Amino acid sequence: MSVTAPQGFRAAGVTTGTGTDHTRDLAVVVNDGPARAAGAVFTDHPEPAAPVLWTRQVVAGGRVRAVVLHSGGANAATGPLGFQAAHAQAEHTADLLADSAAEVALCSAGDVGTVPRTDPLNTAVADALAQAARGGGLAAADAVRTDDTVAKFAFRRGEGVTVGGMAKGPDASVGSALCVLTTDAALTPEQCQRLVTDATASALAPLTGTNDTVLLMASGAAPVTPDEPAVALLLTRVCEELAAQIAADTPASVTSEPGSPQDRQAHQ
Repeated sequence: MSVTAPQGFRAAGVTTGTGTDHTRDLAVVVNDGPARAAGAVFTDHPEPAAPVLWTRQVVAGGRVRAVVLHSGGANAATGPLGFQAAHAQAEHTADLLADSAAEVALCSAGDVGTVPRTDPLNTAVADALAQAARGGGLAAADAVRTDDTVAKFAFRRGEGVTVGGMAKGPDASVGSALCVLTTDAALTPEQCQRLVTDATASALAPLTGTNDTVLLMASGAAPVTPDEPAVALLLTRVCEELAAQIAADTPASVTSEPGSPQDRQAHQ
């Protein structure tokens, strides 16, 4: 079930039709609430990609309604035109949701240096939102794979609270690591930021690629009031499982990089 294991989330994975093999390359994860708290950890790269620059602004507001993930192009090293394209993509998504672009996060991976084509992405986002459902978590995880050989997803259930996640790891040709985490716990934005920072540091750091992003979304749909340490434990377990899946599916040329998440996982 991946990111849709917690209550309050829908997801989908579709193709933009821009790749040569027409496999899934665009995913959406939608938070239907009742809450929309969020936190994130971003790359340490000195020149982050346009989706990172956009999503930093969104997460600073503490709320995320939806995230769009495109694995067919990084939109990195694209300057102002790339940021304008990211902004336009968020606006288009928000219009389809009848919501605000200030609550639409973006993540991308793929080739660097090319501004994404607007029309195929807009059509794919509309298709994905129309298909988004509780059963769409696995398709969403598949759509963010790039060169990963298998989709990476995990979830853990606690006392009335669930945490889910999906990720893609860095590889020899597409160096971006992306991770979306979801929970139905009722959390504040401050709690989300604290929890995702700690979980990333323990299992997924360092984040050094231009697009690297770990995003946590909390719907507040769980029937119980969460205990933060219990949620923290679930979140860490999900991140550790995703990190193990990344390590198992990462080429040796990347795995052997000192200080990489895979190198760290191998020594834990």
